[in-house]
Amino acid sequence: METQTEEFIKLIDQSVEIAEQMRHESEHSQRLNNVISVLQSVKNQTVLGELEASGGKSTLGLAREVSDWIEPLDAPLLKAVGAVEEYYQKHF
Repeated sequence: METQTEEFIKLIDQSVEIAEQMRHESEHSQRLNNVISVLQSVKNQTVLGELEASGGKSTLGLAREVSDWIEPLDAPLLKAVGAVEEYYQKHF
């Protein structure tokens, strides 16, 4: 059975992979670079045990950031970062 941290990192890695794929075919490459950077920072904080607890209320701000510019709103990246946000709020 995977730990919560392992599952969270897996969700982050999936989001990074989607963003990296999109970066090559999108006019939003700088925004995608920012999302990738934030995801990698969250992953590093998680691995080091330094990620702030959400208390069930705080978010990472990823879904809000991505939803500001991504189209369509059911894009795989938005779903992926939404899953990261949801997992963070429920388990951290």
